[in-house]
Amino acid sequence: MKHRLYLPGPLAAGQRLELAADRAHYLPRVLRQRRGSELLCFDGSGTSWKAAVEDDRPRCTVIRLLEVTERQAEPEPRLHLVQGLLKGNAMDQVMQKATELGITDLWPIEATRSNVSGDTDRQRRRLAHWQRVIESACEQCGQLHLPSLHPARELAEFLQDAPAARLILLTPGAARLPISLPREPLALLIGPEGGWTAEELALAERSGAEPRGLGPLVLRAETAPLAALAAVRHGWGWP
Repeated sequence: MKHRLYLPGPLAAGQRLELAADRAHYLPRVLRQRRGSELLCFDGSGTSWKAAVEDDRPRCTVIRLLEVTERQAEPEPRLHLVQGLLKGNAMDQVMQKATELGITDLWPIEATRSNVSGDTDRQRRRLAHWQRVIESACEQCGQLHLPSLHPARELAEFLQDAPAARLILLTPGAARLPISLPREPLALLIGPEGGWTAEELALAERSGAEPRGLGPLVLRAETAPLAALAAVRHGWGWP
């Protein structure tokens, strides 16, 4: 299997690209891709390219794009994960696995129980880190469209300008998430450790969100979104 590399577009046949320092080390040193090795590159908007390594020096790795190998249409319907911010690397895990499960949009939510810093610089670094997590997950799973990562916001702000989609709010004790849902734009709203507060639940329901649960077991905050996404994608037939 050829290695896959994300390169932001626009890309064109014959184009020579010098890789950034981290990739220039990773490709020849870790993946053992030497001069003449072929790999696949994708631009995050649905196009995959065959490419070859032209220069394998660790500090100056250069690849050349050869030809388009695949074009994927924009994924439909849109599948949004509206996730209360989690502590530690749990949010990284959710970003990674949700990307592998075919999410199209990721909305980090500063929920009441998220207990995260509101520092602007830290938020900017966190978004940049999550973007790299998403890119790496796409490289691994074969998805050619990068999910859209939206800036973190409070639940009220999200609901005020929510995407045109059916809103499903996960909360313990609610009626179970149906095994099969219509193939239509869908947004799953999932809380942080400790769940949504009563005020957030009421606000979401007033905004049209349907409360749903995942059965009697108590799932960890990073497990619940993945279980819900897998259930939805299975119901849709893994398109």
